[in-house]
Amino acid sequence: MKSLARSLPANPSSFATIHHELQQDQVVILPMATVYSLVANGTSPRAIAQLRHLKHFGTEQPLAILTRGDRAAEVAELSKDAKTMVEHFPYPVTMIVKGKPHLDPQIMQGFDCVYLACPDQFIYDLVGTLPFFLVAATAKVGTELIVNFEDAQKYYGEQVPLIVDGGRCRYGRRGTLVDFTLELPTIMNFGPVSVDDLRPLLPNIILPSHLMK
Repeated sequence: MKSLARSLPANPSSFATIHHELQQDQVVILPMATVYSLVANGTSPRAIAQLRHLKHFGTEQPLAILTRGDRAAEVAELSKDAKTMVEHFPYPVTMIVKGKPHLDPQIMQGFDCVYLACPDQFIYDLVGTLPFFLVAATAKVGTELIVNFEDAQKYYGEQVPLIVDGGRCRYGRRGTLVDFTLELPTIMNFGPVSVDDLRPLLPNIILPSHLMK
């Protein structure tokens, strides 16, 4: 029987250990205000492949990139509206943007877009300490998102070396999804942030008719 993953608290005292594990091409699980996620070094093909193996994607799709305003241009082409949005990170919004051509093909999976996210201060501060960018995918059991440490340890504790303990996620669902590759920024899926929350930041944001109630 394999031993369970090491656990550490979700605070800056854990950054050095997280950095070490990621630098060794390990996949770790990090808590976010939204959901727990599998996270790997985005510059390591080996680590990205391992993340995809653990995730068991049902369909091909791009990975998320965890970033912040001063790092986003390293991985994505940003419109004026997209730049406005990343400058407001950390925020529980996931952005669809054009990915840079140099990204590993395993991140893009044949698409020209990636997801950008930075839902909370812990992730924001961690990203700022690392020399490489992070790729991520939500941790799930079947269709159920993992939103607390106990479930992360229960279902992934024998598969990864480290799970950071953030308790229960503040929101317990994915971030609001906004597409910035369209002519106007468009909400694709609801999350913790509403269109009314976003409109002061992005006055031209669109809510498609199928999402209107």
